[in-house]
Amino acid sequence: MAWSLEQVLGLAPDAAAAHAGRGLAAARHWLRLGLAEQALWGECQGSAKEPYRTAIDLDGPAFRCSCPSRKVPCKHALGLFLLYTGETGALPDGGGVPGWVATWLTARRTRTAPSTEPRPAPDAARATAARRRREGRIGAGLDELERWLEDVVRDGLAELPSRPRSSFERMAARLVDAQAPGVARLVRELSWLPQSGERWPERMLIALGRLQLVVEAWRRLETLDDDVQAELRALLGISESREDVLARPAVHDRWSVLGRRVVQEERMRIQRTWLHGEGSRRWALLLEFAVGGQRFEQQFVAGTSFEADLCFYAGSLPLRAQVAQAPSGVRPTAVVAGRSVADALLQYAEALAANPWLERWPMALGSVVPRSTRDGWWLIDAEGQQLPVVGPHGWHLLALAGGYPVEIVGEWDGFGLYPLAVWAEGVLVPLRAAAA
Repeated sequence: MAWSLEQVLGLAPDAAAAHAGRGLAAARHWLRLGLAEQALWGECQGSAKEPYRTAIDLDGPAFRCSCPSRKVPCKHALGLFLLYTGETGALPDGGGVPGWVATWLTARRTRTAPSTEPRPAPDAARATAARRRREGRIGAGLDELERWLEDVVRDGLAELPSRPRSSFERMAARLVDAQAPGVARLVRELSWLPQSGERWPERMLIALGRLQLVVEAWRRLETLDDDVQAELRALLGISESREDVLARPAVHDRWSVLGRRVVQEERMRIQRTWLHGEGSRRWALLLEFAVGGQRFEQQFVAGTSFEADLCFYAGSLPLRAQVAQAPSGVRPTAVVAGRSVADALLQYAEALAANPWLERWPMALGSVVPRSTRDGWWLIDAEGQQLPVVGPHGWHLLALAGGYPVEIVGEWDGFGLYPLAVWAEGVLVPLRAAAA
């Protein structure tokens, strides 16, 4: 498929990598270049004695570079990709794939192939005992959380801006000790809500209510539907194993990559990639976590689509999924019909009814115009309904729209839409990391 400049730059981990990658997107910076089937490679002389070896698997894409950078893709991979995008003829075709490239490609495709080895039978008695011990710790931690919530409510919302951050951190640490890291994260997030804007009291009340709902639901766990139990366990941090998820029936479709976002939480980076099935018309969320300098394995490009089987995690609103096989048939995505603001909010309300702890929801809005007001940026549809925009992309949206209606994909958190990509003249343009 043909890759656009915006699609490649949309993969950049930050503005510095995008800028440096542009500087390397010329054949004169590369000692050797090559292209064969779905792979390209090159050697770029850097500050080290030996040139840096860079390779790209276009069936993904995926990146490999011998430079010491922890960014993925690094500036060399971005430069090589941009060179391929703008000057395909600069990469000689044929001549055989170098051994180091072939070894990497083989290892990568072996990792992504489904395992055929039987799983060892688990020790049922030991697993049950461990589960009960953890559930006991979680219950004790949630009892303490409820007492803490009562103190917060008793003191009143007006006191929260002056409450020391250590109060939230101590409660979060207690929940981590109780093996409920997901709820600990929610408690930490309470500490910055008073600085989140004029509507912070409303957001605070909703957040406190959701935490209380976690406490009450855990006490009535056995009375809940299995799917609601799965949502609650996932929120607490009791996640299903990858093997259990992949054992479920798969959904085969051509999946369009409509947006990707990387966020920093404590010492961990989280990558969220939103997919939409062309046949099933359902959303799918691919989550990947990286600690410290660890790299993300998945690098799906917004604006592309691929065929694959996806297996979904259990829940009343199955969104998160795992790719059951290596994607194939990568090509540009078709335009996904966007909804009006009213229809999008109705769909969100239905999703929230299914999962009351839903933190974000994907939205594809059709025929909306970005507009700046004293209250910030808004998206206005043909019926005059509007949604607030959050994040740093307002001017970028305006430049892409040019005053005309466009289709936009983003994450809705109940208060604002964080835009991820825009359809401009039939092409999905990811909002660059440089703007984030």
